[in-house]
Amino acid sequence: MSGLFGILGFNFDTAKFGDAQYLSIGAQKFLNAAPLAISSWAQADLANNDVAITNYYKNPQANVCTFLTANATAIYNFSSTKEFTNASNVAMITGSANAILEVAKFKSHTDNVSGIGTTTSEQDTIPTLSSATAIGNYTMRILSTTDGLSNTTPMLGSLTSLFINDELTANSVMLYNDLLTLQGSIGPTGNSEITLTQYNNIVANITSVTNYTNLRRTSDWAFFSNSIALATNSISLSKFDNIGNTQSYLIDNLIGTDRLKQNLANTSNTS
Repeated sequence: MSGLFGILGFNFDTAKFGDAQYLSIGAQKFLNAAPLAISSWAQADLANNDVAITNYYKNPQANVCTFLTANATAIYNFSSTKEFTNASNVAMITGSANAILEVAKFKSHTDNVSGIGTTTSEQDTIPTLSSATAIGNYTMRILSTTDGLSNTTPMLGSLTSLFINDELTANSVMLYNDLLTLQGSIGPTGNSEITLTQYNNIVANITSVTNYTNLRRTSDWAFFSNSIALATNSISLSKFDNIGNTQSYLIDNLIGTDRLKQNLANTSNTS
């Protein structure tokens, strides 16, 4: 045998399998009639055991997250080692530290929703590319029926962080310019002589970066969580569709609430 079978490392005498190794005529026909769709490039990757997920997906926000982190870190280092003539350095140290942490969380989130990351133990509530598209497809069908919605928002609503590269780049440039202002503010004594207004503007810019990356990440998470709840509730209610005679009897005479019986009666009247 050749091809992919060779990578399995089989080293046994197949004659010892006897008749157990032979497929039935029906099984052979099934394999021939329904082969798996494996492209030539996929076969090559399988043969070379070269199937790292990063060969196929990338995080479109990875580079800008690197720049944001670098600029926030440089501002943190500056404010941690320099004295400010016209302001306390506490707000800038705290603000830049928070920005570094939040950008790291955002980077992890965008790794997940771009397909290259792995989630934590909270994976049921954290969107990934596969889970967000699966739930999105289902809620899209629900909303098409109930709201007449005919677009992909139910799927993309958990992936908004992938679509904000321009905004993130602008934030990174803003922090870089703030860093240049800080570096150019060193006076003869070695202290920073930026004005209080400049200092407050830089702190506000850092906070803006923190808040924006947090908003988009947590909004994606919330949309995903709400989508799961909608899908779960829809599945829960679907058991009342096309109920059989025995179930109908139980509901009408023993276990059904007045609300359920009225709803089912209205369904029968309008269907």
